[in-house]
Amino acid sequence: MPYYVYAIHTDSNINRLYDSFDDFDDAVKLEEEMKRGRCSGDNYLVYMMHADNDALLKGKINDIRKENDWPYK
Repeated sequence: MPYYVYAIHTDSNINRLYDSFDDFDDAVKLEEEMKRGRCSGDNYLVYMMHADNDALLKGKINDIRKENDWPYK
């Protein structure tokens, strides 16, 4: 199952895929690196997710949006 590292934007429904990995450890390393690069006030959150297909991945992103009560769901 692939692991995806995404920037989920809070002010739009556009998300940026940083990369996808077959290896969990590689995905975690990139997630941590991208989180360290964020500045206070940035309009996105970085998440590493795994999913079998695009539909499941979009569902996970929507769940994150709902949990954070953003306007773009």
